[in-house]
Amino acid sequence: MKQTIYRIAFGFVVLVLIGCGFVQGKGEAEKVAELLFEERISTGQFDSEQYYSELFWKNTDEKQWSDVKNLVEKAMGDLKSYSLISWNVQSKVHTNEISGTIVVLVYETTYEKGVGTETLTIHKSLMGDQFAIVGHHFNSQQIQQLINKGIEQVASENNV
Repeated sequence: MKQTIYRIAFGFVVLVLIGCGFVQGKGEAEKVAELLFEERISTGQFDSEQYYSELFWKNTDEKQWSDVKNLVEKAMGDLKSYSLISWNVQSKVHTNEISGTIVVLVYETTYEKGVGTETLTIHKSLMGDQFAIVGHHFNSQQIQQLINKGIEQVASENNV
């Protein structure tokens, strides 16, 4: 009976310690997101490249990223506010560059022209000391409408 109680207590302590690490990781990643959003709100610009990781830039074409930001600004206007609506934390050990803690934060973002969601994937490597953005996804009706308009325009052109 005593052994069972000790095992349950030990399991509980292990879960609490693991949970604290996840919460700490979430908090550190959330600070990166808040800095990004606050800078965008205060300056009215989307030039916060310092929050994005080397891994992001290794896998992202700068011209395409610039086009995405321009599309978001054209469809949505300036960012006005943000609110965290969900999150997920995972720790992974691989033999590649994504080993470490990965935090996915989903925000409801309010812009001049509407509301959308932004999903930030934020990573800290096993040997790293800070979190940085490795993925950034935008979604809104206004963005989709602008994309559809572009598709219709290209589809209706007479190309030979």
